[in-house]
Amino acid sequence: MIAKVNFDGLCEPKNPGGIATYAYVIKLDKQIIQGYGLAEKPWSKDATNNVAEYMGIYCAMTKLIQIGIKNAIFYGDSQLVIRQLSGEYKIKSLRLKKIYDKIQENLKNFEYVEFKWVPREENTEADSLTRIAYSLVLQNKLKEIGCRL
Repeated sequence: MIAKVNFDGLCEPKNPGGIATYAYVIKLDKQIIQGYGLAEKPWSKDATNNVAEYMGIYCAMTKLIQIGIKNAIFYGDSQLVIRQLSGEYKIKSLRLKKIYDKIQENLKNFEYVEFKWVPREENTEADSLTRIAYSLVLQNKLKEIGCRL
């Protein structure tokens, strides 16, 4: 079985330095697993859209490992993140490198992984979950950084 995983991240109302949230949607045959959370401490210099995108992948991978899934295709609308994970682009940000390295460690738990770019219109489920997480932070109902490294 190959899990199909859509991930997304946002940082609002400003990027960098806003509120960064991530989300993922895992599809396994007829089962759907969703997750979202706070990617970084709000209003910090490390709260960025790219950090949020990376945390979406990292947290989805962590969930897949927990449930024993070894094959996955990750779909995201950030060309930068997809190209970095595919080895086309180098990572210059130390903060992103830290998450990237954790993702590389997680890859050892998989037999097959692929990273694919999709247009924003094909990533609406994960996008809407990032907005739910953002709304929960604004309502002071989501305070803890989810899925810690």
